[in-house]
Amino acid sequence: MIRYSIKDLENYTEIKAHTIRIWEQRYNLLSPKRTESNIRYYSHKDLKKILNINLLYLNGLKISKIAKLSEEEITEKAKEIIIDKSVSGNEDVDTLLIAITSMDADEIRRLVWRFDEEYGLREMYGTVISPLLIKMGELWQTNSIGIAHEHHFSNILRDFLILKINGITPTKRISRKVMLFLPQHEDHELSLLYYQYLLKEAGYQCIYLGKNVPLYDLEKSIAQVKPDLIITNLITRIEEKRVVPFFDELVKTCKGSEIRIAGAFSKELLKIIPPSIKVISSEEELLKI
Repeated sequence: MIRYSIKDLENYTEIKAHTIRIWEQRYNLLSPKRTESNIRYYSHKDLKKILNINLLYLNGLKISKIAKLSEEEITEKAKEIIIDKSVSGNEDVDTLLIAITSMDADEIRRLVWRFDEEYGLREMYGTVISPLLIKMGELWQTNSIGIAHEHHFSNILRDFLILKINGITPTKRISRKVMLFLPQHEDHELSLLYYQYLLKEAGYQCIYLGKNVPLYDLEKSIAQVKPDLIITNLITRIEEKRVVPFFDELVKTCKGSEIRIAGAFSKELLKIIPPSIKVISSEEELLKI
């Protein structure tokens, strides 16, 4: 079972831990459990609930009013807000989302290839795929979409990206080698595949290692290939006590190569990340390297 600290909840919602504790004590909104050593922790269900509470709170509902609602009412009101608010203003997102919730693989593939033909991959990723992933995350918190839906779509999109990558014939070649990998705690591979597409299209020599790569194995690959640049992605949060050791080990492992990281979680760690590691905050920054 996944366990979350109150700091994790603070990071997800940007509600201060002090405020969350007050809401617990005054309104009994959450009921954290305790480990054998008496350390408080929260469940996956607690995380969804605080995300929904935060959504209602940000949309003008007073916390005293929220506290009087049942869990089912909180979820339903959050769902209404998410459905009413279009993330992208693009009907293509909703069309694709309907196919995903229906788990219609043929329709998902047809739409993805159609959007690629209409927009081109780079524009499609920015105007359809990225807003879609955001909307799927919001619908997950209201139980409107499940992990199975996400995995089903991710596998189809992964296959699509691999076909697009394999179909690239660069018009120019750059001598610099780029190694792309995800560390052991990270499973979100789609962005990394998209980076590979952009870099290969630009002419870089790409060595793609994929997800869940132990750093000791990465070190062996670096010694063999000697890449100029190493790129990874951090979306899944790392436990607070493991953040600094992770970066220390990453710098040690990648000695001799430039390190770039991207992903939502990396942007929260700008004050912690060692100066030798650069954060990529946009597609434009990636292509300028």
